[in-house]
This record gives sequence, C-alpha cells and structure tokens, in this order.
Amino acid sequence: MTNKQFCYWLQGYLEICQAPDLSKEKVIIIENSLLQICEPLGHFTQWLLRVIKLFASESYKQEFLNYFLPVIELRLNSIFHHVIDNSYDPSLNKDTLQRIHDGQIP
Repeated sequence: MTNKQFCYWLQGYLEICQAPDLSKEKVIIIENSLLQICEPLGHFTQWLLRVIKLFASESYKQEFLNYFLPVIELRLNSIFHHVIDNSYDPSLNKDTLQRIHDGQIP
C-alpha cells in the first residue's frame, strides 16, 4: 500500500460510518493499515502514527480519541485538497475529480 492508497482507505473507512467515532479497536485497525505502507511515510501518515502512539501511551482514553477524530478528519481532508487532488491532471474539472474520489474512475 502507498501513502496515497492509505489516505483513500482511511477516507473510505471514515465515510462508511454515518457518525464516525474512534475506539481502541478501530485505532488498532488504522495502525495496522498504516504499517502496510510499503514506502517511506509521508507527512500525514507520520503524524497519524505519532498520534496513534499517543493514544496507546494514554491507554486509548476515549477523551483523547474524541478530541483527535475531527483533527484527523481535517488533516486528511487537507491532504486530499492540497496533495492528492493536485496530483491529478490540472485540466480535470471538479466533477471529474469528485468521480475519481468516489471511485468511479480508477
């Protein structure tokens, strides 16, 4: 898995839930997916791994998980906006980029 693929996976993972939340079990799933990245970690994935280590050091306290979930979502959205979406052909219009994001175009 690449950093970019992980970001798509995490975005999908968070979008599946209508009201996303974090639990110890979900954090461990996210961490295991992070560990599947087979290239050097990017800025976002490095940051997220540090946050996950913080969760573990604090025994996955729900208050930490609740605090960081919107921060994680915001940082992930920022990666899509500033990095991933910009990695596609700039002549693509917004509708085409949305279809790519939605998985309708590989």
